Amino acid sequence: MSELAAKSHHTFSFKEFTVDLDRGCLSRGAQEVKLRPKVFEALKYLVLNNNRLVAKDELIQALWTDSFVTDDSLVQCLVELRRALGDDAQACVKTVPRRGYIFTAEVRDARPSATMPAAEPAAPVDRTRRTAIALGAVALATVVVSYLTQGRPPDRTAAFTDKDSVLIADFANSTGDEVFDGTLRQAMAVQLEQSPYVNIFPEERVREALRYMGRSPGERVTRDLARDIAQRQGVKALLAGSIASLGRHYVINLEAVSAATGETIVREQVEAESREKVLGRLGEAAARFREKLGESLGSIEKFTAPIEQATTPSLEAFKAYDLGRQRHFSGQYFEAIPLYRRAVELDPNFAIAYAALGITYGTAQEYDLAAQFSQRAFELRDRVSERERFYISARYYMDVLDDGDRAIEALELWKQMYPRDFVPRTNLGARYGAIGQHERALEEAREGVRLNPDAGVAYASVAHSSICLDRYQDARAAIEQAAARKLEPPYSRYMLYGIAFLEGDPGAMQEQVGRVAGSPSEAGMLAMQSVTAAYGGQVRRARDLTSRGVDLAMQGGMKESAGLYSAGDALWEAAYGNCRNAKETAARTLAITRGRRPLSWSALALALCGESSGAQRLAEEMVRRYPQDSFFKASWLPMVHAAAAIRRDDPARGVELLQGAGRVELGNNAALWPAYLRGLAYLDQGAGDEARVEFQKILDHRGVLAPKDFNPAAMTLYPLAYLGRARAAARTGDVDESRKAYDALFALWKDADADIPVLRAARREYRQLAIPRTARLN
Repeated sequence: MSELAAKSHHTFSFKEFTVDLDRGCLSRGAQEVKLRPKVFEALKYLVLNNNRLVAKDELIQALWTDSFVTDDSLVQCLVELRRALGDDAQACVKTVPRRGYIFTAEVRDARPSATMPAAEPAAPVDRTRRTAIALGAVALATVVVSYLTQGRPPDRTAAFTDKDSVLIADFANSTGDEVFDGTLRQAMAVQLEQSPYVNIFPEERVREALRYMGRSPGERVTRDLARDIAQRQGVKALLAGSIASLGRHYVINLEAVSAATGETIVREQVEAESREKVLGRLGEAAARFREKLGESLGSIEKFTAPIEQATTPSLEAFKAYDLGRQRHFSGQYFEAIPLYRRAVELDPNFAIAYAALGITYGTAQEYDLAAQFSQRAFELRDRVSERERFYISARYYMDVLDDGDRAIEALELWKQMYPRDFVPRTNLGARYGAIGQHERALEEAREGVRLNPDAGVAYASVAHSSICLDRYQDARAAIEQAAARKLEPPYSRYMLYGIAFLEGDPGAMQEQVGRVAGSPSEAGMLAMQSVTAAYGGQVRRARDLTSRGVDLAMQGGMKESAGLYSAGDALWEAAYGNCRNAKETAARTLAITRGRRPLSWSALALALCGESSGAQRLAEEMVRRYPQDSFFKASWLPMVHAAAAIRRDDPARGVELLQGAGRVELGNNAALWPAYLRGLAYLDQGAGDEARVEFQKILDHRGVLAPKDFNPAAMTLYPLAYLGRARAAARTGDVDESRKAYDALFALWKDADADIPVLRAARREYRQLAIPRTARLN
């Protein structure tokens, strides 16, 4: 460290900037430059250690002494710092790939003629191609558009708006080897997507354009067809390529073509010595191709990981991945899984294929498998490009750590770095929905649709958020918009079933049941039907439907889905007072699987039935098996302990334990169970007004409870909320209000099985209300 590093109360200057350590501010001339406190701390540390390589771990430790963060948080600080320094950024803060940062600008004491002594010599720069996230790259698309619009070497200051895109055509393949079909086009897309400023015209929109042209959406997009699509869609340039065999060698040609004139702007050719070298040579050609178009070498180095590193060196593995990806993005999640699995069998280090398996298994409700593959992808994240690293990190935080806050942090950073990428938007919609911020979730989901109107998952996110906000017409409209574009959003049949249920339309409900008959979604639809039957008090019918759903899921190899449906039954059986059935169902559940949700839900079911020792054993097993699961520790574990405390007549302790869980109780994962338990505790304390507030939360948020995805059992809290409200009103002496709430419960359960314990209790309590108060007291 330099001699002045110890002088924390001082003012230093570099270039046109002044750093005032006393005031904690940065100025450029007379104008203050706004920095977040953490960004200023990063600048301060680098300035005080100028001309010395500061390792990333050292800088993280200096800035976040009391908390654990990932590299992403540090990268964001450096991105903001470089943005604040503007044109001087590259001359001040130098990235040494894989190692850290050097502040290279001359730092002076604020006193005249005082120059800050240099620290130890900077380490030589490692020129490996591992990219570092940084702003300021000139993208290929910008360069292409500049050539098209100006007809001269690109002006690096020319603006590139989100309306400008580049369309990649399928490669002309004259080799006779089908492995190159589709594979090279997708490999080229991976190469170009690494830059935050390249806007690839989405594959989904290409398929949609083909439909509008009366063509098959699976048709190969030749150079001429690509130009036709580009002209119709307002795309300014297309990238065309070809591969041909020359003995045992392969010749690859790349061209940037004007969509308006058909004129070739730039051409690049490369030869691969063997079939195994094709992907690597394609990546090298793409980098030179970008250079010929005028992109700076610095930009290419920062935003380029070799294709075979960012993906796989195996053509067969990439082909399997590409086929899986096509099914994935067309809504065929179950069909994508064996193709992704084939890809990782062919290349066990194929990081992004593991991540894709994580999200597809998560969509299929196989959460343990999702976590397993997301964990493996995270272990391999240094092999991928920066964009893929965001994707992998976000899935890791969701599937492995179940940490919504860190997932949101990573997705927000991804959104900033790749502002035209719809993927972080739709994932943010899901994450904000999971913690109950449904308005914000809807905002992100709608932006995802705007950025890619042919992504089914974006419409699903809009519909899901709209249901949670009780905007059922908006939700249906989003799904219909997707259908008009020949898209099948994930969970769309479940959501349409849930909307029809909320609107009291049994015919529309049955229509959705018929739509999924014989498909992998049929088991989940049986679970939906089960919970709507349980909602109406038709307990025996609900049990039968769940049993059929469990059997069907097991036949399809979806063990955790089967356990999920069974555990949902255990929960509502316990809440309805059927504790014998609840305990038997929990035991059957855990014989099928001991995944996160089955363990968590079974533990809560046992706690509600007063089986505190059994509940505690399951909670301990959950912590032992999933020590990193943040959501369980912050939400379900306190709920299990609170339910046990309430049953052992310690409601005050129950309320205390539930304090933290309230933050996410309106989210899709907690689904108002904390409010229900808090209401029970207040009732036991005789606090009728407080209990009424908690039960009213449930009645006010039918959309959050609605059966629509992976937590259908929550809907059974709705009739129980009427019972809780009736009891709370009785506690406060409001007999009329109590009667109204009981009447609402009896109306919901007009066709209910007569032997439901809470229903029998409710009828006894209602009869007591009809007796004059003085008589009741005597």
